[in-house]
Amino acid sequence: MVGRRPECGYSPFVLGLLAVSLLLAGAPAPTATVRVPVANVWQVPNAGHLPLDPHVWPTAQVTYSQRISLVGHMPTQVLYGETVRVLDRRGGWTHIAVPDQPSPLDARGYPGWVRSWQLGPAVDAPLVVTARRARLANGLEIGFGSQVAAGSAPASATRPLPRTRADLVRTAKQFVGLHYLWGGLSAWGYDCSGLTWAAYRAHGITIPRDADAQFAAGTPVPLSRVQPGDLLFYEHPVVGHVSMVLGGGLMIEAPNSRSEVRIVPIRTSDFRGARRFFRP
Repeated sequence: MVGRRPECGYSPFVLGLLAVSLLLAGAPAPTATVRVPVANVWQVPNAGHLPLDPHVWPTAQVTYSQRISLVGHMPTQVLYGETVRVLDRRGGWTHIAVPDQPSPLDARGYPGWVRSWQLGPAVDAPLVVTARRARLANGLEIGFGSQVAAGSAPASATRPLPRTRADLVRTAKQFVGLHYLWGGLSAWGYDCSGLTWAAYRAHGITIPRDADAQFAAGTPVPLSRVQPGDLLFYEHPVVGHVSMVLGGGLMIEAPNSRSEVRIVPIRTSDFRGARRFFRP
């Protein structure tokens, strides 16, 4: 099973990276804006490749071998309109940190490398796309979670979502059947923590990007008292998987590279604990 994300546990190496990032955090970094529907974020430049066509990602045209090759190489994605901090440039690549995706790896946001042409000048894009798809006035198709300027997308596509447990669950459930993608953070493919991160963010709640960091940041709650929208965590010794409680003994999860987002009974095997972020 491809969990999310055992190699990003709080190892001495990661803690060392965190200490360095905290020292660097005092120096402000310039910002840029993502100008493509989805930009793949790589651990290092030229770490891998993935078809850039968003109509290909969720289909069988992306093979299992292509999907599994992303493990450990493509830790996340950034969406159209997201603001990123520019840390370094190397050839045609830019090292970034993503403030919208909190991580112990860097106090400035989730770190990684994107192709430089996928970034543009920093712009104000305060509205979040809450429809599964939207088309901008210039014809570009973008997806759920993207950020846009007022008037650049249909008003119906940026409708604010109510902050209730029922609505949070409804948001996650719309992606049932979508193929898992390691590092996926878009409506064209999610990994387990990408699904929970995206659902919460669409309702105005920012949680850490990875499963182990979500586990560390949430408020513990007994399994017997979980409510819809609470998160359930799995795997030992390092948390590597997360799901969301739906109610009625069910949960929703993006399990692994062979599977799709699915609704299943709550499991207790290899269970690590439940966490709560929702505060109405």
